[in-house]
Amino acid sequence: MRLFNKTTILKVLVWLLLGCNLLLLSWLEKHGGSMWGWTFTDLADGYDFAGTDGVAVLQLVLLAVNTDVFMRWAVIRFNTHSKKAQIPAILVQGFSILIYAMFGLASFILLFDHSANYLLAASGAIGLSVGYICKDLIADIVNSIVIQTDRLIAINDWIEIAGGEKPVFYQVIQFDHRMVTLKDKYDYLFKIPNTRFMGMSYVNLTKQQEGRGSRRDLEIQLDSVNHPEKVIEVLNLALEALLEKNKDFVHTYFCGVGKIAEGAVIYRMQYECIPSMKIIDSESAVMRTVLRFLTAAGINTRNSIEVEEFDNHASKTSNRLYETYEYGILKVLSYEEVMQLSKTASTSSCFKGEQLIRHGEQADSMFLISEGALEVKIHDKKDQLVTVATLWPGDCVGEMSLLTGAPRSADVFAKTDAVLIEIKKDNIAPILESNPRLINEISDLLAKRQAQSASALNATDTEGLREKSQNLAKKILGFFSKAFVKPH
Repeated sequence: MRLFNKTTILKVLVWLLLGCNLLLLSWLEKHGGSMWGWTFTDLADGYDFAGTDGVAVLQLVLLAVNTDVFMRWAVIRFNTHSKKAQIPAILVQGFSILIYAMFGLASFILLFDHSANYLLAASGAIGLSVGYICKDLIADIVNSIVIQTDRLIAINDWIEIAGGEKPVFYQVIQFDHRMVTLKDKYDYLFKIPNTRFMGMSYVNLTKQQEGRGSRRDLEIQLDSVNHPEKVIEVLNLALEALLEKNKDFVHTYFCGVGKIAEGAVIYRMQYECIPSMKIIDSESAVMRTVLRFLTAAGINTRNSIEVEEFDNHASKTSNRLYETYEYGILKVLSYEEVMQLSKTASTSSCFKGEQLIRHGEQADSMFLISEGALEVKIHDKKDQLVTVATLWPGDCVGEMSLLTGAPRSADVFAKTDAVLIEIKKDNIAPILESNPRLINEISDLLAKRQAQSASALNATDTEGLREKSQNLAKKILGFFSKAFVKPH
């Protein structure tokens, strides 16, 4: 709407100025004998300044203004209707300066009756001197026109500039006839002259094809006692999970061995995220997921001495359970209770494509994922199995069957080769018997997760959440009553 109003105003102004010029042409024809005032005006001869001389000057001024306004109206009209090319504002300003310079030169020649050749030679010499003195300014202005005409960058674009070992990412904040203003990951502003910016090697991430993001690298150093193939498999799985669960990560990822140091292997991870995501945020998200998956898989992220001391006091199952229990409902347990539970829990493996849980079957156990991934599937209206969720290391499945004896509510398959920790009713019953408050804590946690899954958890639904938790607690108590509840 703003462009439309401005176009209309300029259009009216063009016609108004054109009308004024026509009136002047008529007046000069009637009072001076010619439509062009400069034909009978010579300001260099010392004649008295007459009214016709003033009208001649006014005519040249009106012609210059009329030409400038018409040019601006034509540019706005072109930019409004053109979808491919746009004429930048700085080029319009350059056209305006050129128009007034040409009319100024013509006025000086016509009104003072000078030789055009003499005046052009003098102005050329002055122009060369001014051009040499202002060559940097002119170069920046020319490059600004190139930047805007070729649409190399735009406000809020994210660009990647090659520098040092790692590329640096900036957001374009502003650019004018002299400078491009950039903001780095710490929100510091940098001003770079247009000429220098044009000489840089950069990638405009915002203007890449849809689905592409900012490609970034991250390295992690692990003890050489770890099996490299297993580490790479876990790292790839971690990035796959991040790509599925976090929409800020896009397109692709890669993991491999970067280099080998003394006693350690440095693994390199490459990923893509949306350009606007700060590096510190993307690296933090990647590292949190990677550490969760590595520790759940029992891969050494400590030094060898620490791992040796830990392994001397705990079994392999204890290690895996200790590293994964805090991501599921078992996080309400203390360290001692987890270690007690690990003595009776068991570790098992399943192969890719193998079915772990069948819908409708009766069971009283749950599984914690230590390595790999599982897929939860249900039957749709056409009785076809469709995947509704992917479970990753640290996630658990079958907790409702373990705690309430409810039949399995879905089919679960191994998406990859997986290592699982199985916990049965008989394993956890002694812990709940010695600490009954855990039932209420587990019920609260289950109620919140069910509400979150149904997108029903909000600040005003505390009463419904409390009722759901109480109902779950009753079911858990009823299911475990034979184990530790004495009859009245």
